Amino acid sequence: MALAAIAPALAAPKAETPVQKRGPHNFVLGPDHPLMLARRNLTMSRRSTNYDQDYTTGGTVDFSPASGEFYVAWDTTDDFVVGVGWNPGSTLPITHAGSFTVDSGLATLSVYGWTTDPLVEYYIIDDVVDFTQTGTEKGTVYSDGATYAIWENERVDEPSIEGTATFNQYISIRDSTRVSGTITVENHFTAWADLGLDLGTLNFQVIAVESWDGSGNCYQTVAN
Repeated sequence: MALAAIAPALAAPKAETPVQKRGPHNFVLGPDHPLMLARRNLTMSRRSTNYDQDYTTGGTVDFSPASGEFYVAWDTTDDFVVGVGWNPGSTLPITHAGSFTVDSGLATLSVYGWTTDPLVEYYIIDDVVDFTQTGTEKGTVYSDGATYAIWENERVDEPSIEGTATFNQYISIRDSTRVSGTITVENHFTAWADLGLDLGTLNFQVIAVESWDGSGNCYQTVAN
């Protein structure tokens, strides 16, 4: 009798505990996963430039910066570096597009930036007109469809973001020039480090035009 009473109790079905259905995002970070949303929001925040570089020493330099773009026309024998970008910079790829017309003299179109500790001025040059690099050629890096020559150059008692100082320049120069494209910044930073050219803490980073003897004009959009 006791066993007979126990048997129906054992046979009675238990109430099912609801189990949450797993989707593919439990195993792969899909576009609506919180981590992916956070990453996308960070990337979107980087796309709006937040820094205007406006260094001029004389002559006629008409610089018009805006969010994500700039225009400059120049006619001067004095040095200038102007452009738009971010402060601080990053290793994110930078896409620039537009025009770069040098009517006379020399000029460069590049990613331009600085680091501190150590103090370094750096360039990733996509277009260069009538300019011969000085310093020591250290090697090459292949990136974004072309080979860039890597140079190191020491500047002694020259203007810097920390006042007059002695510092190194790290420079990558593209062998097939262009006025539009994507620059994979991280490739250059890695190649420089492999050659013992160490950067410090990133300061500003812009798409810039530099000239110190000539005339021309440039319009560029800038994003990463």
